[in-house]
Amino acid sequence: MSEEFFKVEKEDGVARCTMNGPTMNAMGADLLPPLFEGLDDVLSDDDVRVIVLRGDGGNFCVGADLSIMGEKMDPMFLYENMKKINDMGYRLHEGPKPVITEVDGWAAGGGFSLAICSDVTYATERAQFYMSFVRIGIIPDLGVSYHLPRRVGLARAKELALAAKRIDAEEAYRIGLINGVIDHESISGEVMKTAKRMATCSPVVLEMTKRNLNWSDRLDLKTMLDNEASTQPFLVMAPEHQEAIKKFMEKQGGGKGQEG
Repeated sequence: MSEEFFKVEKEDGVARCTMNGPTMNAMGADLLPPLFEGLDDVLSDDDVRVIVLRGDGGNFCVGADLSIMGEKMDPMFLYENMKKINDMGYRLHEGPKPVITEVDGWAAGGGFSLAICSDVTYATERAQFYMSFVRIGIIPDLGVSYHLPRRVGLARAKELALAAKRIDAEEAYRIGLINGVIDHESISGEVMKTAKRMATCSPVVLEMTKRNLNWSDRLDLKTMLDNEASTQPFLVMAPEHQEAIKKFMEKQGGGKGQEG
C-alpha cells in the first residue's frame, strides 16, 4: 500500500492511521483506495488491538471531494465507494478493536461522520465540526444518523443536521459529541498514551467490553445482566485474568486489594 495519502504505523499493539489526502483530506479518488486498504489491514491484523484514526495537514477530513460532485459525479463511483466506506464504518464501530479518532481542524460532512463512528473521540482546540450535508442538497450519510443521536441526543442531533450548524471543540465537548479537548501540540502523544493503555488489556476482554457497551441501548437490563453473567465465568478462567490478579496481589504485598 502506498503511504502517500494514507499512512499506517504499528507500535505496541496500536495502529496509528493517518489520512494525508489532497484538499484537506477530502474523500476522493486519491484517498479512498489507500484508506480502504489500510483500514482493512489493521482490522484484520491480530497483533493490532487498538486503532487510532487521524488526519494530517491540520485537518481531520472535510468529507466528499466536492470537485467530483454535482454534474461531475459518476453515480456508480459514488455507489461503489459508499458501499465500501459504509462497510468500513460498520467494522470500525461494531468490530472487536477499540477505535479512537483524533480530530484537528475540520471534520465536515462525511468527515464528521467518520469522526464519530469510533468508540472514543478527542479533538484539539482548533477543531470544527460541521454537519454540512443539507447545505449541498444531500442527506447525512456514512452512519451519522445512527451515531449522532446516541452521542448528543435526538433534539441536538436534529439541530446540528437540519440547521447545518457548525460547532467548535469546546461546544462539541459540552454537548457530549467528543470525549475531550487536548492542545494541538499534545494531542497525538496523549492519544497514543490512551491507546497503548488500552492495548495492554486482553483483546478478548476489549472485544467483550466494547460489544456489551454497544449493545446497551439495544437490549433490556435483564438480557444484559444475563449476558454478563454467562460471559464472566469464562473470562476469569483465562490465563490473562489469572496473571493480572497475580501481579495485582504482588503489588499489594500479598494482602487483600481492591479491584481497579
